[in-house]
Amino acid sequence: MRKRKAYVITIVFVFIVGMALYIYGQEKSFDSVKTDKTPSTEKVKNTSLSVKDLFWRVDFSDKDSYITVEKVPSLAKVKISEETQKELLKAFENAKFKELKMVDSNINPDYNYIIKIFVSGYYGMFVDSSNKIVYVDDSKKIYLVVDDKGFFDILENAVKK
Repeated sequence: MRKRKAYVITIVFVFIVGMALYIYGQEKSFDSVKTDKTPSTEKVKNTSLSVKDLFWRVDFSDKDSYITVEKVPSLAKVKISEETQKELLKAFENAKFKELKMVDSNINPDYNYIIKIFVSGYYGMFVDSSNKIVYVDDSKKIYLVVDDKGFFDILENAVKK
């Protein structure tokens, strides 16, 4: 009987120590997340990104630059005049972006265009014009267009023509 009582007390003691260590570990990880949310890191997360942050080698000064647009899911190419292409490129060059973490978001992107930009190289992306979301093919990251400088209006008008 005495052995049985010692055995039960040992199991309960190990269980309580295990629970205490688990709770301590949870609080410690929660504290590290809380300290990460300082005003300086929040400010960095809220700053907008430029096109050069998305495509680090992009150079819009190239004279032979052009853009192609394909509708999804049909993959039908949209004919865009050279003037409209230049407007699209200029608007995209000046646009501002913010990285979007899909885990933190309730937005479900519905990509309706594949846009290929040819300026000092090839840059491909999927575009959801209704939510103003861009998925960059190279980096496999999703960006929310914060300030589009008329890019989506020009795009929608070009597709309607």
